[in-house]
Amino acid sequence: MTWNWNVNNNRSQRERFAGPLVIFGLVVAGLLLLVVLYPEKSLLNLLSAQEVSSPAQRRYLEALIHLRPDDSHLVLVLARSYLASRAPLQTLETLDHLREPQSDDVRKKVRQLRYEALRQQLLSLPAGSSEWQRFQPLFAEQVDQLLGQQPSRAEMEKVLADAERVGDSASAKKLKVLLKPFGDAPAPPAPDGTPAAHAAAAIAGRDYRAAARIYFTEMQGSPTARQKRHYFLAGVKALQSGNLVAEALAAGEQRINGLAGDRETLLFMARLALAANRPDRSQFYIRRALGMPGEGGTP
Repeated sequence: MTWNWNVNNNRSQRERFAGPLVIFGLVVAGLLLLVVLYPEKSLLNLLSAQEVSSPAQRRYLEALIHLRPDDSHLVLVLARSYLASRAPLQTLETLDHLREPQSDDVRKKVRQLRYEALRQQLLSLPAGSSEWQRFQPLFAEQVDQLLGQQPSRAEMEKVLADAERVGDSASAKKLKVLLKPFGDAPAPPAPDGTPAAHAAAAIAGRDYRAAARIYFTEMQGSPTARQKRHYFLAGVKALQSGNLVAEALAAGEQRINGLAGDRETLLFMARLALAANRPDRSQFYIRRALGMPGEGGTP
């Protein structure tokens, strides 16, 4: 009986492929893999649908980039997010994390982002200041890179306007010389006199606030709620098109009184509040759209 018991015990030991601690460790590792994988998959799906706009999303994306440092797509998404938030220095720092080799498409996108970030940075600095002098050569370098890509006349005219606006006279002079062979630009067609045409002309000239003022003025004289909503949304979207998201939210809250019961307007304001990183205001408008009392008070 003793001999049989030892045989059975040895067989039981041979059939056990691992101890309880090893089994527990495998289970924990599997759970950790799921925790890491599925949030990452969800975030990537989110990134394919819209731009990252909130600080929380950016922090999550930064952590994900540490896990996937060779993923240039994630780095570009984060850089665009900082650029849209008017954070040019963070944009440039993010782009510095890109690793070689890079595809031609990635290099083109990087040049565009660096150019726009440096333009933003120079616009935020007093012309001729020490900080301005530090970033001006970097901006001029981006201009030279753009000129090396054989840009169209329209692209060169846009860069010329940017160079003059930031005070980069050297780049502006160079662009004027290159534009001489094209001759004088044809005069743009005169607006047809409608508010929409004048607003479109203002947006084409990057004067988003002027376009919004045109729409909001028309809103005040509109006789119907439908027309008021049309001009209200157009005015707020004009500010959004210039990345003035916080200003768009403030303007919308200031002028929404006549549309406080309009469901479409309330849902639009809820989305706008999220884009402006104001989830409290977004929740307020969602509750109003659902017919519930809006916690947090009126705008």
